[in-house]
Amino acid sequence: MTSLRGGRAGGSSPHRKRVATLADVAEIAGVSSSTASRALNGRGELADSTRAAVLEAAAQLDFRPSALARSLRTRTTFTVGFVVPDVASPFYAAALKGAQGALEEAGYRVMLMDSEQQAAGEIAALRTLLDHQVDGLLVATTGLSPKRFDEVTGGSGTPCVFFDSIIRRAGAGSVGLDNDPGMRLLVDHLVEHGHERIAILAGSLAETSGIERLRAFRKAMRRRGLAPRAEYERRCRWSVESATLATHELLELSAPPTAVVASSAELALGCLAACRERGLSLPGDLALAGFDDPYFGDLLEPPLTAVGYDPRAVGRAAASLLVEAMRDGDRPYETVTVPVELVRRRSCGCPG
Repeated sequence: MTSLRGGRAGGSSPHRKRVATLADVAEIAGVSSSTASRALNGRGELADSTRAAVLEAAAQLDFRPSALARSLRTRTTFTVGFVVPDVASPFYAAALKGAQGALEEAGYRVMLMDSEQQAAGEIAALRTLLDHQVDGLLVATTGLSPKRFDEVTGGSGTPCVFFDSIIRRAGAGSVGLDNDPGMRLLVDHLVEHGHERIAILAGSLAETSGIERLRAFRKAMRRRGLAPRAEYERRCRWSVESATLATHELLELSAPPTAVVASSAELALGCLAACRERGLSLPGDLALAGFDDPYFGDLLEPPLTAVGYDPRAVGRAAASLLVEAMRDGDRPYETVTVPVELVRRRSCGCPG
């Protein structure tokens, strides 16, 4: 929080520059305020010379239209709420960059909220954003039900697009990852390296991303003739700490796995941390492959084999759907799936 020091009580700073108004622009251009407004907004039929005079006056005064006045006139705030479970996650940070670029091109600013992987935090974030009258919402949910989401949004009519983890039958659209083929790529690759005792660090099963990846893992194992084993499945919070604890539990089994699939970058880091604490080497003692290829994946030791995609593309796609929904409230629900690919590195046993 910024605090203000100095200055004079009861008055403004003598050095503060006076902000130019629309009336100032109109006076210099020699037109009425309404004409100046039309010229700046590109509305109405005006002579080229008149429009040029207004634009020149605005540039001379460094005039900036009032966002509040525009909001009152158009009944929009030109802001979009962005709600994620963890702002520190490389995936959500990159998705934000992608979304922000697309939204700024369309004239919108982003208000970021962190739900801290808690349903209560997500509800509080949604209520705060709606109280600020955002024009739309981009949400990676922690697993709210459709009914609870509708109760929180209160039929506000504010368009919402979900990404990564979605709420079924809610919102104006969704953007997800190709979880089924992604998990199949990881399992098939580890089997090709000779592994059969393959474990999974699964994410939260309150979220569609966690549910779909665990389901896809089981399906991929059966396709290779391997029965999924309950003791090899560990459900985690999407955090390094949770995955570290879960990996220790796996390694303490009487017949521990020889390979691990991590359902996110954070879970892969947790597995790596547990192995280092035990003095184990990867891939010699344990092979590791993850869903998510973080920007630092090739800098780890060993470099991480992973299912990769462009997280910025997820944000851009979600933002594009939302802009369309804000401009046309009657658009049908649309789903976008972002493709994935296998990035081979040394953590699974591939050569460097």
